[in-house]
Amino acid sequence: MGDDFDAIVVGAGMAGTSAAIRLAQGKANVLLVERGAEPGVKNLSGGILWGHDLDRILPNWWQEMPVERHIVRKRFGLMTRERAVSFEYSDDAWAKPPYVAHSVLRAKTDAWLAGQAERAGATVVAGVPVEKLLWEGRSVRGIVQGGEPMTAPVTILADGMNSRLALGTPIRPNPRLSEKTTELGIKEVFRLPQATLEERFGLSGLDGHAEEWVPGFFPQGVMGGGFLYTNRDTISLGIVLRIGSLYGRSAKSHDLLEAFKLHSAIAPRLEGAELVEYGAKIIPSGWASRPTAFHGDGWMVAGDAAGFLFANGIVIQGMNYAVHSGIEAADTALEARSNGSRAPDRLAAYTRRLESTGLLADFRGFAGLDAVKWNERIYATYPALATELARRLLLDPPLAKKHVRRHLLEIARGSKLPLATLARDGLSILRNL
Repeated sequence: MGDDFDAIVVGAGMAGTSAAIRLAQGKANVLLVERGAEPGVKNLSGGILWGHDLDRILPNWWQEMPVERHIVRKRFGLMTRERAVSFEYSDDAWAKPPYVAHSVLRAKTDAWLAGQAERAGATVVAGVPVEKLLWEGRSVRGIVQGGEPMTAPVTILADGMNSRLALGTPIRPNPRLSEKTTELGIKEVFRLPQATLEERFGLSGLDGHAEEWVPGFFPQGVMGGGFLYTNRDTISLGIVLRIGSLYGRSAKSHDLLEAFKLHSAIAPRLEGAELVEYGAKIIPSGWASRPTAFHGDGWMVAGDAAGFLFANGIVIQGMNYAVHSGIEAADTALEARSNGSRAPDRLAAYTRRLESTGLLADFRGFAGLDAVKWNERIYATYPALATELARRLLLDPPLAKKHVRRHLLEIARGSKLPLATLARDGLSILRNL
C-alpha cells in the first residue's frame, strides 16, 4: 500500500510554507499541517525579512506579498535608565527596488504564503495539532493525528524551536529545552495614523526604520535587548531575553518590557498609539540550539526548529534562514523522490545543501558569539560607560578638553572595571562578533 503523501510539512511559518511551495511546484503531493486556527495567527516575529531567498520560488514576492515597509535606516544603541547613545546607518541603495529588507506582520505574510502553497497544489490544513511523529524504530514514516497515521516518505519539521514533535525523540533527545540555548521574545504592536508615524520617524512613502537596543537598566544578571520596527501604520516593539538569566530572580518579563517602552528614547514615539497586538515565543539562541542532526531517516528540520536564528545584538535574522532551509529541504525531498530511493541516508543531501550554500557556515563561524552576547558586562557596565563617554565628549569645556583615551581611562577607573577585563572583552568582541 502506498503512502498518503509524497511529503508532509509540519508548521506553516516561513520555513514550512516555503518548503510546501517548492514541493508543490515540483509536482509532489504535499500536505502542509498548521496547528494554529489559520496560517500566521500564532507566528511571531520582530519582524524584518532580510534578503531575497523567496526569489527562488516566488520571483515577484516583494511586489505581491503584503509586506509593510522597506527598511532604509537601521539604528543600534545602548541605554541606561536616564541616557541613551546610538549610531545609525542609512543607505540610498536600500531605498531602491528590489530592496534589501522589509518589515512584515506575520499574520499577513504567512497566510499569503500558505495561499501560494495551495495555488501551487499543496494541501493546506490548519487547526490541526499533530500528536506525534510516526516512528518506526529510528525512522519517521509520517505523522499521527487523532490516533490516525498519515504517511509519507519524507516529513519536514518546521514547527518552531519548541517543537513538541521533536523533543524527547532522536531529533532532540532531551524532553525539555535548555535555558542556555533558548531565548524569550516578547512583542507588542501599536497602531498610529500613518501620517503621524511617518512624521515621527522622518519617513516618506513606504520607507521604514529599524532599531536594536541594549538596555543597561534591567535587574542585575538579567540579559536581553530591545527592538523597534516601523510598519505601514503600526510600530512593532519588544524585547528578547535570555531565559536562563531570569532564573532565580524576581524580574518579570512584562515589567522589563514596560521599562523599555517607558524609556525617554522610546516613549515619545509611542505617544497616542493604540496597543493592538501582544505575543511571546521561545526562540533559538545560536549554534548551541541546533538539534542532534538536521536530517535522519525520513525527516528533516528547518527554520527555528533547526535553530536557524542569527542575532548578534546589531542584527536579528531568522526569517531569511527559515525560507532558505525550507527550500533546501524541499529540493532534497524532490531529489529523493525522483531517484525513488528509500535508503536511510537518502536525505543526507539536505545537510550538504546547507553546507554548500553557506547557511551552516554562518552559524558555525559565530559559534563563540554567546561569549559576547551573554557577557553580563555588556548589560551591566558598558551602556553606562558608553553614555558617560558621550556625555563627557559633548560637555567638555572649551579650554579643558581631554583626549578620548583619557576619558575612557577615567570612566573605567570610576566603574572599577579593570583595564585588563576591558581589553579581554574588546578582544572577545573582535574575535566572535
